[in-house]
Amino acid sequence: MLHYQYTEHDVVFTLPYPGDELYLVGTFSNWQKQAAFKFEKNGNGFVLRKPRDELNKIGNSGYIEYCLWGDDASQPLPFNNEYPVGYYFNSQSFDSQGNGGCNYLLLPENISQTELTQIAKDSQRSFTVKQSASEFLSEYTLANFRQVEGGNIAEGNLFRSYHPLVPSRSEHVALCDVEVQRQGVAMKLLERHGVRTVINLSETSQQLASYIHSAPASYYKTLWLEQQVVNVPVAYETVYFMSDRDESFNAEELGFQSGIRAVIRYIADNPGPYHVHCRLGSDRTGVIIGFLQLLMGADKAQIRQNYLQTNEMAIGEYRSFRLLEQALCRALGEDCFDNDVVAKRYLPSLGLSGAVIDKACRNLACKA
Repeated sequence: MLHYQYTEHDVVFTLPYPGDELYLVGTFSNWQKQAAFKFEKNGNGFVLRKPRDELNKIGNSGYIEYCLWGDDASQPLPFNNEYPVGYYFNSQSFDSQGNGGCNYLLLPENISQTELTQIAKDSQRSFTVKQSASEFLSEYTLANFRQVEGGNIAEGNLFRSYHPLVPSRSEHVALCDVEVQRQGVAMKLLERHGVRTVINLSETSQQLASYIHSAPASYYKTLWLEQQVVNVPVAYETVYFMSDRDESFNAEELGFQSGIRAVIRYIADNPGPYHVHCRLGSDRTGVIIGFLQLLMGADKAQIRQNYLQTNEMAIGEYRSFRLLEQALCRALGEDCFDNDVVAKRYLPSLGLSGAVIDKACRNLACKA
């Protein structure tokens, strides 16, 4: 039996629980326990009624995710292993208990059995963790490194990957060793493809400088010394959930609109080939690359195919195309996948001149 039922405007959660307090915690609360999502005692159980709009924030699964917190303030209630298949997804958590938990899903009322089967399949697949480079058929997949294609983007002129330098999984027992290999390959491929301009979406210029000064010599460091590594720091939350405005999730970072404006200016002012990365090369990179593909006339299938390749990296996580689709539609409108006109019409509203936009597009297309 599901935890919830829909009414015309609300979602009503009803759960039996013997404790004193119960909270709904999920994507809609940024995974924080909040008073606004506290259940009310009702007989032998608890009830929470919330407007649908207050819960409408999807997670990496592409759907609204949640868990339940009771009296124990240190951890959520244990997952119910008998919950209906398709209504839960890999929690993708990296805590001391590993990556074995699941979050519940708040799914649309009209969800089909085909969709439920796909959700279950994607969740099961997402638990895969490869711990050695030898488990990968391609070094490109290992490093999440690939060429970006579509529309008028020139062959061999735009790439994306995992962070070549700054680690993200150094404390993860299953991934710390392979991450060293992953970053080494990303660094090698940067040089192999003759990248001339790197757009770093994960560190501020000060953060990168403090790290890179003590780092050993590398192709990335050489580009940085030549001032060909440019910083456009944006947050996961900013690109996915705040793309309709110019507000940053973290004070030291850029809002979505300022980030896009900076990327276009850097491409207009610097030579290719170009390389875009964040930490994993999946989220911030995925949204910025998706925008550039739209700008250059790539179709939705090409954008989707490029984005979903990140799921081959086998780090115990998953990214749904629904995340990227929502972010781009929120920024540009529901018709953003129709043609490149929508993205080109958007850029002047950010204060970019026609000359700068045209130069960036010509640089991506390798046209003088």
